[in-house]
Amino acid sequence: MASNQNRTVVDFGTRVISDRCTSKIIALPKIALENLTQGKYKKLRIKLICEDGRKYLELSPVFDLEKVIH
Repeated sequence: MASNQNRTVVDFGTRVISDRCTSKIIALPKIALENLTQGKYKKLRIKLICEDGRKYLELSPVFDLEKVIH
């Protein structure tokens, strides 16, 4: 894990991209998603960020009143 004052980066290693019908699947460790969503959310918003010649995915929990895990 690398960090500075405003940013923490956790490396989950190299992940295989699998085919599923017309989609691509990347498996993430369950604990990573539990820590990100704090066990409260079942949906994530995923954005592709292109910045200064770099490209990365941003995952953000989405609050959905009907889908909150109790």
